[in-house]
Amino acid sequence: MKKKQSILRTVVQVAMAFGLIVCFSSTTLAAGNVKKGKRKYNEFCTPCHGKNGQGNGTRMLAEKFDPPPRNHTDGNYMNRRTDVLLFKTIKEGGKSQNFSHIMPQWKHILKDKDIWNVLAYVRSLAKDPEWTGTPLPPDASVKSKPAQ
Repeated sequence: MKKKQSILRTVVQVAMAFGLIVCFSSTTLAAGNVKKGKRKYNEFCTPCHGKNGQGNGTRMLAEKFDPPPRNHTDGNYMNRRTDVLLFKTIKEGGKSQNFSHIMPQWKHILKDKDIWNVLAYVRSLAKDPEWTGTPLPPDASVKSKPAQ
């Protein structure tokens, strides 16, 4: 009897773990609407990131941001970032993720569903290489200063 309970408990634990993995997988979370995301992106993001997402928007060019806005077509960078990280960056702003403080928080303007839609559109902009399943460490894009 105890052996059956132990097996049943193990099966339940595996099923629960699998369910959590499916629930929190990046493809499940980013199931936004690309068309709706493009509209929001054009409204809020293009002044900095540009119409084609290359980080060359009119505001960026006029104000010479340093660092410049992220190039969303760079698949080597974008496709190796998790959806959760990108969602948090959009919602909480760049500073919350140790990125540029110039990237504003959109949580007071965009609903979570709007952010997922924008993220789906941003994902559609990134060119190869494809997502490898291995995210970059959070600070991989930051060049360290040489030791003095």
